[in-house]
Amino acid sequence: MNSIFISLLWLFLINDQQELPPPADPSPTSIGVWTGPDFMKKEHKVGPEEFQISQSVQYVLQDKTGTVWIATGEDGVCVFDGTDFRYFTTNEGLAGNAVRTILQDSKGNVWMATNGGISRKNKQGWTSYTTANGLPDNEILTLYLDKKGVLWAGTRKGLAKFENDAFSTLPMYRSPRQGNDKPVSTPVQFIYEDNSGQLWFGTTGYGLFKFDGKTLENVIKPGC
Repeated sequence: MNSIFISLLWLFLINDQQELPPPADPSPTSIGVWTGPDFMKKEHKVGPEEFQISQSVQYVLQDKTGTVWIATGEDGVCVFDGTDFRYFTTNEGLAGNAVRTILQDSKGNVWMATNGGISRKNKQGWTSYTTANGLPDNEILTLYLDKKGVLWAGTRKGLAKFENDAFSTLPMYRSPRQGNDKPVSTPVQFIYEDNSGQLWFGTTGYGLFKFDGKTLENVIKPGC
């Protein structure tokens, strides 16, 4: 009885929209797919911009004080203190208005990966780091804090780590390496530390790299 009722209800909905499924294709070599009535196929529309934090939200972090940091794709970083929303952009000292990742270190510094470099926010204010401070590129794709508290940055053109208040670029060589090879320039999009303390870096173009604390090497298939 229930199945008959459901079938009749579905038929009513279809007829109500004045659209029926197309007849099956008689050809045994083809398959016809009905995507549903028109009211189920309406194009998704973006909501009113004035009602949104941003049309593109990339990342959300709640810091140790409970403050929420919202990374946006074009509106900088939005900070919510539990009562009010406040925006920080390049006008306030942010390195770039497209923010990809936000994290907080053990000292309370909040770090932001942007399309114009890396920004650090603390009680003293804003500090930005770019290629002038050792980064291989100002387009920052990801940030990562390892178990030792070292900050790593994946950029559009390679890898860097933060030490002694400055970034240093780590040369990345493809394997098998030849004597006259130069470091590759590749986007580093993902960073992960395993249980043994090895760091893994996912790139676009040169696959996977790993760092054991001393050597950064390109991982290749066994037997190659």
